[in-house]
Amino acid sequence: MTGYLDYDRINVLSVVGSNPTLTGFPFPLYKVDVINSALAATGDNNPVAFNDGSDEWNVSSPAYDRALGYTMEGHSWGYATQTIVLTPSSTPPQDADFDTAYPIPADCVHIIWVKINLNTPSISNEPRLALWKIAGTPAGPVIVINAQGGPPPPNPPVAPAQVTMYYISNSGQLCTSQFGTPTVVLALQIFTMSGIYRSLHEDVAEGDKMWMMGERMLQNARTRYDQQKPKRQFFNSRIHAVRRIRRPWPQVGINNWGSGSGSGGVPG
Repeated sequence: MTGYLDYDRINVLSVVGSNPTLTGFPFPLYKVDVINSALAATGDNNPVAFNDGSDEWNVSSPAYDRALGYTMEGHSWGYATQTIVLTPSSTPPQDADFDTAYPIPADCVHIIWVKINLNTPSISNEPRLALWKIAGTPAGPVIVINAQGGPPPPNPPVAPAQVTMYYISNSGQLCTSQFGTPTVVLALQIFTMSGIYRSLHEDVAEGDKMWMMGERMLQNARTRYDQQKPKRQFFNSRIHAVRRIRRPWPQVGINNWGSGSGSGGVPG
């Protein structure tokens, strides 16, 4: 058996050595690559070009775009994130529990965290997570936060502290399959196949199956991606720890402390 395995290994090495350009799989993949892979998997053997006006493109392109937005919003993918210092608005918040409003950037897909520097307004030293919320205004959504020492808002207003936001961005090439992991790209392909089955094939049931398969694949992608992040220590609750320890209940009786008779001694 050992000789057989070694023989197979020699064959593999000889193939790789004879073709130095041989790679394991094509990566990264772009939008057209993912769409053509989805079309091939659904039996539509008609490769498309970018915006070629074909039925395959007109169906697959929106399906891919909606799936990409759904995928990007659904997790903290590091390759699609931005960290910026927010610019305060001149209009105070309508909610008196907060003293400063910050317009949300137009490319923001999902906010991960907001930090405020409590010491120096203009220098990022010791920023801390802060209480904030999203509020709507006629000019667009804003983040409201207490950056001036409120609540209540100070009168007269003071210079707000520096506020930093970490978020998923739809700017430029950040949100694209180009930087996605292979499992993310496979999930995007399956989601695109779902749209193809629904529209080109008019098979809603198969489209629903593909969508559920894409959901499972996307969950695998989240798990695999998070394994690249620094390990975190589990929170150990003292209450739960105490409950896990078995302690014997006191025996009830004349000569036991659990009897509740006061002295618990032997009557004499």
